Amino acid sequence: MAILTSMRSAHFGAAAVAGLTLAIGAAHAGGFAVREQSAYFLGSAFAGSAAGGDLSSMYWNSAATATGTGCNASASLTAVFGQAIETAQSGILVTGPPTSNDVGTAPLVPSTFAACQLTDRLYLGLGLNAPFGITTKPDNTTWAGSPVAITSKVFSFDINPTLAYKLTPELTVGIGVQIEFLSARLNHGPFNSPFGPLLGARAFDADDWGVGATAGILWQPVRGTSVGLGYRSAVNENVGGDFTRGFGLGSGPAVMTTASAGITLPDEVTLSARQYLTPQVALLGTIEWQNWSRVQNITATSAGCLGGVCEVLNLNYHDGWFYSIGAEYILNPAITLRAGVAYETSPIQDSTRDILVPDSNRVELAAGASFKYSDWLTFDVGYSHLFFQDGTYCIASPAFNGTTHCNAATPAPFVLISGKSDVAADLLTFGLKYKF
Repeated sequence: MAILTSMRSAHFGAAAVAGLTLAIGAAHAGGFAVREQSAYFLGSAFAGSAAGGDLSSMYWNSAATATGTGCNASASLTAVFGQAIETAQSGILVTGPPTSNDVGTAPLVPSTFAACQLTDRLYLGLGLNAPFGITTKPDNTTWAGSPVAITSKVFSFDINPTLAYKLTPELTVGIGVQIEFLSARLNHGPFNSPFGPLLGARAFDADDWGVGATAGILWQPVRGTSVGLGYRSAVNENVGGDFTRGFGLGSGPAVMTTASAGITLPDEVTLSARQYLTPQVALLGTIEWQNWSRVQNITATSAGCLGGVCEVLNLNYHDGWFYSIGAEYILNPAITLRAGVAYETSPIQDSTRDILVPDSNRVELAAGASFKYSDWLTFDVGYSHLFFQDGTYCIASPAFNGTTHCNAATPAPFVLISGKSDVAADLLTFGLKYKF
């Protein structure tokens, strides 16, 4: 019975605490980050994203607030058409042959930027976006993984005012503030399991505000060359809200209380370059590091839970890296074409993968275009396909080794569920830019 109680606690913890860090949409950067903040740069697989050239570059580099003269605005909307097929192959929650279930969704990811030139050197900007996010909803809520996770729907909103200053015509610096709101609603239950009568259904609803910073440098040493270095700081969150658990023979009496959990969302550094080879052709490149190793053990606590601890989650993420290269071709004064390829190493390893976040290493192929309708209005379109490496997962009772993941020494009776993840995604984006 103790094993079943620990099993319930750890796996709702994995769902609840991980979900608290997520934003609305699907995670299509490493871990549960969302990189789709620009229709313009999606078309180049985000090569050159911190090197200016477009107002949306200010997401990665605050100095890019000074990209254009006068006042400018940019908005984009990205539709994600993906699938995340989880196959349950073995474990005590698997009572029949291997079964598969698609937990992916088709969300929309919005992003908006605006900037105005205050003086010949000083620029003021504002970005509105969602830098982290994932939404999961299984086609079949009675599959073997339902005691671990059923659905999650989390909203995130990041407000990023920025200032940029031209130290010289070639060198610009920028700073900004991140004000981030997170709200999570998560539901889990003991469906289709021999332990159904023993485990109570769980729900968690929590939110919080966090504060961070951004900074960057944009250097244009000669005409046709641009190098940008941008930084987005970590954001500390202490999400809190209602935690409920229904009665279960193994989980004990019903609980209705408030719980909170602290987590530090990772900081990131982005280095990008744009180099024109001819007046029509430019090469683009980006290297990005995300400090996912900040995300290790997370504990949700409440005086209403036994011992003051409601859930414990061991994510044990590694740092993530992103590499991309692309090209841009000015076909004529009205049309610019671009394309790119990227490779990203996921912070999630096979040994720490959870069914809620089935992320893995991936390759991205992208293409896009800009259409200048007038001197004031430009449209951007882009498409990319993500090829994810197949990943495996194995979740064990923490009564054996204190973690929600198996290891080489985990005996079969302690393996709750193991299987594989098969993920793929197509992204279609549309954006517009307006110069006042």
